[in-house]
Order: sequence, then C-alpha cells, then structure tokens
Amino acid sequence: MSYLPTMPDATLVNAFQAHPELAEPIHRFAETLMRGECALWPADRELMAAYVSAQNGCDYCRDSHARTLAYLDETAPDVAEMIADPEWGAVRPALRPVLAYADKLNRTPAEVDQRDVDAILEAGWDEATVTYAAVVTGFFNLMNRWVEGLGIGSDPDTVDAAGRMLASRGYAAVSELLGR
Repeated sequence: MSYLPTMPDATLVNAFQAHPELAEPIHRFAETLMRGECALWPADRELMAAYVSAQNGCDYCRDSHARTLAYLDETAPDVAEMIADPEWGAVRPALRPVLAYADKLNRTPAEVDQRDVDAILEAGWDEATVTYAAVVTGFFNLMNRWVEGLGIGSDPDTVDAAGRMLASRGYAAVSELLGR
C-alpha cells in the first residue's frame, strides 16, 4: 500500500509516470551506470543493486534487481543465499572485494579507506571499477529511499515484469513507459 493517498496501490511505474521530469533523467543515468562500458558485467552491477537494496530493507528493489540478475545470468548466485553467507561463497572470488567495498560504503561510509580500494585493485579490477562500485552503491541508496519513501512494496508479478524489462531492454526502457 502506497503512502500516497491519491495512489493507494501505486507501483514504481506509477511514481515514474507522475514525475517524468525526475524519472527520465535518472533512468538515462542508470542506463549508463548499469549497462555502460565497465569491467563489471551488467550482472555484477545488478547483484550489487540487489545486495545494497537488501541491506537498506527495500524489498521491491532487492527483489526486482535479483530477478533482473537471474534473467541476465542463469548461473548467478541467489541473492538471498548470498546475503545469508557471510563469506559470499557463491560469488566468484574476484567480485568479493567489490561487494565488500559496497557493503562497507553502504553501512559505514566514513570507515572506507585505502585498504578497501587496494583489495579491489589487487583482485585485478581497475580504478574505474572502484568508481562504478561507489556510484552503484550511492545510486541504489537514492532509489531505495524513493521507493521506500512512497511505500511501494514488492509484488511478485511486478517484480518479474520489472526484472524481465530491465534484463531485455535496460533502464532506457523507462522512457518508453513514460511515452517519450
């Protein structure tokens, strides 16, 4: 149930349609961030999105990005299992320091230091990966607050539709939903 009295059963698409001036530029940015050139695969970035969203208690974002991840990569770790495993055993080893960085940045940003960055670089990633990890983490904090602030819950049908759309058409597809 949405917190908005005029939209009691609002979906995220309804929120985007109510404010295309916000939704469209954010999703153009998201397309670059989540699908643009980067050493991190789109599935890696979706895993980070689901993980950060889970940490923030945003069920809709956790579920929709976990679903996107499953559509992008059938062999990707199950997000719920990954969260339950403090060693992230299902995650490929090279990605673990990137997730550890995102975890720390999300939970205790003032404690992020050079050692966290060095762990990413030592795992074979480039400096751009550090930037992308920071921005994906920050972006999903923004989106989680938008979704949670409007009281948008996680509905299995909506989550599946969102996951399928993001996996097949990317974030730019939101412009199509807005009729632009």
